[in-house]
Amino acid sequence: MAMVFADPETLDRLAKSLDSKANAIPQLKARASALDAGGHVAGLPAIATWLGDTARDLRRRANILRSPSESPFDSLAAFGLPPGVAGDPGAGMKLQADLKALLEAQKNGTPQQRAQAVKDYFATLSPAQQAALAATDPLLVGNLDGVPVNVRFAANRMSIQKEYTAEAAYLATLKPSDAAYKRTKERVDTLRSFMNPRVKTFLDPKTGQRTTVEVPRQFLVFDAQFGSTADAKASPFPDGRIAEVVGDLENADNVAFRVPGITNRLDNFNGFTKGGYQLVTDTKGNERSDTAVVSWLGYDTPELGDSVDPAKAFTGGAALNAFRQGISVNLKPNAGLDIFAHSYGTLVTSKALQAGLTNVDNVTFMGSPGLGPNINSVADFKMPNTKFFAMRAPGDWVSYTQGHGKDPADFKDITRLDTKGASGHSQYYDSETGALDNMRRIFYGGDGGPLTYTKTSLDDEQVGAAEAREMVGFLHGKIPPDVVVKMGGDLDAAVQAHFAGRMGVKDLLVEVHTVLGKHNMWDRVPPDELFGKINDLAGNLAYKQAYQAAKDKGAPDLVAAAAGKAAEIASEHLLYVTTWPVVKLLEVDRIANNVKQFGDIVDQGAEEIGGHVKEMGTELGKDGAQIYNDTKDLTGGLFKDGGNVVLELGDTFVRPWRAGENAGDIWKIADGAQDKIFDKVPDIAGGLNDAKNTFVDKGGDIARSAAETGGKAVDKGKDIGKSVVKFVLG
Repeated sequence: MAMVFADPETLDRLAKSLDSKANAIPQLKARASALDAGGHVAGLPAIATWLGDTARDLRRRANILRSPSESPFDSLAAFGLPPGVAGDPGAGMKLQADLKALLEAQKNGTPQQRAQAVKDYFATLSPAQQAALAATDPLLVGNLDGVPVNVRFAANRMSIQKEYTAEAAYLATLKPSDAAYKRTKERVDTLRSFMNPRVKTFLDPKTGQRTTVEVPRQFLVFDAQFGSTADAKASPFPDGRIAEVVGDLENADNVAFRVPGITNRLDNFNGFTKGGYQLVTDTKGNERSDTAVVSWLGYDTPELGDSVDPAKAFTGGAALNAFRQGISVNLKPNAGLDIFAHSYGTLVTSKALQAGLTNVDNVTFMGSPGLGPNINSVADFKMPNTKFFAMRAPGDWVSYTQGHGKDPADFKDITRLDTKGASGHSQYYDSETGALDNMRRIFYGGDGGPLTYTKTSLDDEQVGAAEAREMVGFLHGKIPPDVVVKMGGDLDAAVQAHFAGRMGVKDLLVEVHTVLGKHNMWDRVPPDELFGKINDLAGNLAYKQAYQAAKDKGAPDLVAAAAGKAAEIASEHLLYVTTWPVVKLLEVDRIANNVKQFGDIVDQGAEEIGGHVKEMGTELGKDGAQIYNDTKDLTGGLFKDGGNVVLELGDTFVRPWRAGENAGDIWKIADGAQDKIFDKVPDIAGGLNDAKNTFVDKGGDIARSAAETGGKAVDKGKDIGKSVVKFVLG
């Protein structure tokens, strides 16, 4: 059963149908009167009135759903809380200050210690005080572990309403032709759906009857401004951080966390959380009262380009571990805890388990790209009390390529489960599949029948899967991980633009070509080696297919092997002929790229050296000017003093009786000259020393830049030589 929300379009269609039936009643009544049967349809006018009234009420509800406008009091009431701020608006501010002081005192505590302190504090508050605190600071209260979950639900509902109002106003300023219109509208529609009720079907424990009711959606985490912005041109808003609960979290016997993979954001959250509704609902379509599922989008998921980078898995894993420890104070002490992780989310979960998330009963990995290069078996987690399961549906290329390590579905010590009916990367939660059935059996503790298993190989599941895995392994051996990460980052903007419709395939291929050249891909993976590997793998694939085709027709092994070998040889020869021109074109491209990079190296080196020379000239000019000024002051002063001495001596010659007085003056002048020398000579010496240091430092920079440029140029010259030789003789 899929999740069901109260949908305004559906209500409009139902209202239209009721109006149609109401409008038909007068005609029916007239026909009945003509047949003298008017007495039998006397109740039709009352039915018409009821139909019309119901249609109007449905349209009223549809309009409310289209543009929810809810006060904080309404949000509090939705989760059984009184309007706590009505009597004393200042009460919330005082409580907010107390809570922040508590958090400051607990800043060095563990997530569980912090959450327990918060829980103890809220236990001292009345429901009205809790409501007042939620209304005063909904962002803090709604995302704080330890707060009673109904208070968090109410606080986050207020935040959702505020965000919806702001983003709907922004959407109103956009035209459908604007680049940001489509994703912004999807985001606004999603926020609106968060405020709308959902339809819950369950077995009433009092009557045993199947019952359907409308209930508010429950958000345990909501921060619309969290994370990076996936594509600023498509939407100016960050990806967001959200967690939705289905079920009674505080009283559930079994609790599950669902951890998503790449490209999950606020605007497409409903697509992710749908799996949580599927998981908590049994095969008869009834939600189980003893379970609760948390669809946790609590980390900044990668987009396509940076999905090759494990960085967000480390931060996401730490966040998942902290969330698990913090929320534990709100769960039943003996509640079971399972994790169901998909795609990149399996890497996040792996990092969380390695960071200390040990209090977990079952972990299920689905469509995993790998759990990190250091995890090659369940034993590597050192968690003997936790059961580990893995699923890999036929055609799941994310698992086949093993972008982040060994696929857990191939661990010898893991329990691999069947996914019957599911295929590809995104059907694990689809109804009526073995994947969903097995997840429910794990989650419900065995209810619904025994687990079903599989041991299929890559060849059993998908033609070419084994060859694709080997090809990726070949490339990993040629390209360092840091270069892969940089390439992914460089390509992300172009990939985003392509999927948003701003860039066509041709321009995307041009950008890919540019990035490959930037990172020297044809030097790291020479074209002849690349296509040689492709030819080998294609030959292997041809052998397998021909061998199997012969076996299917009843041929003995020897004949089937001969057929396979013939197909392999034919495939390799055919591919060699067809790929040879491509290899030569790529080798020409490699030569051109290397020549361009050689020129870039020389230009960059010349610019860098020129900058150092300019800086040295500027600094030496300053030092020289200072030396000149100090020397000028000294020589000018000494020249003046010397002149005065000559005058005093001349005066003594003319007037000998003043010899004593003149001698005293000469002595004073000599003392002044000495002072000038002692004052200026150190300045001149310092200026000369500064000039020497400038020459040495900048000269060293020039020498280093020249050496680096020369080294890079020599290396690139070797690449050019190799690529030319390969083109001529290869």
